[in-house]
Formats: sequence, structure tokens, C-alpha cells
Amino acid sequence: MENNQKEKLNYFLVHIFNHILSWEESSFKEMGVSDLSLRELHVIEAVCRLKKSGKNRMSDIANYLSITPGSLTTSVNTLVKKGYLVRENDENDRRVVLIVPTKQADEVDKIHAGFHAAMIDEVEKAISNGETDILVNTLEKLSIFFTEKSKVRGRK
Repeated sequence: MENNQKEKLNYFLVHIFNHILSWEESSFKEMGVSDLSLRELHVIEAVCRLKKSGKNRMSDIANYLSITPGSLTTSVNTLVKKGYLVRENDENDRRVVLIVPTKQADEVDKIHAGFHAAMIDEVEKAISNGETDILVNTLEKLSIFFTEKSKVRGRK
């Protein structure tokens, strides 16, 4: 890869990442969700997804988000205080604590899912089916790459 291509690739990865976060944040404020940071929003999303499979323990959530348990604890404590999450003991093993979304969290998660659906619809309008296949394959390779890099650094 030539230096010019490397510079463009770096620019686009950073530029796209920042714009997605900015768009996501402004969209939520426009929808009246102003008491959550993006990190908190993504913790809620992870809890809602993992609850469906029964993997909503702190370690499961931290692994899903590729963050440390300590970072997750800070976010969960804040979200419990804000009324978005609760801690519950597992019915089968009282020693196990599960993180469970409240109705308020479920509502915000639905809004968040709608944002992602709208984002994908916009991307779909902008590129052809053939380009979509290439983009999906490329992003899958990038996802594998970054997942492996996270594992090397001690995160799963």
C-alpha cells in the first residue's frame, strides 16, 4: 500500500468513526435522550442483547464490550442510579449477579436500534449491492483484525 493510500485509509477510518459517534449522539439528543453518554448507551445495548441469551453477568458484558470489569462496574453503577439497570441474583445460583435492563432501558434500546436501522438504510441507499458485498467482507476482516488485537492486549 502506498503512503497516500495509508493516509487516506487512516483518515477515513478515523473520520467515519467520529462521524458515526457524533451522529449517534446528536440523534439521541434530538429524540429527548439527554441523560446518557454514548458509553452508557452501548452498555445498555449490550445488556439488552446478552439478557436474551442469559449471558448478562458482569464478566459476559465486559467481554462483549471489550472493556475491563472495573470500567463496566463504573458504568453499571451509574446506570443503576439513573434507573436504567438493576442487579438481580440468579434464580439457580444466588451467588451470581445478573445485570438486567429496566423498562426505561428497553425503551432507549429500541430507539438505539432504530438509529442503527436508519444508518444502515442510508448506507444502503448510497452504494450498490456489489459494493455492499465488498464493504461487508472488508468490515468483517477489520472486525476480526481488531478482535484479535483486543485479545492480545488482554481484552476479549
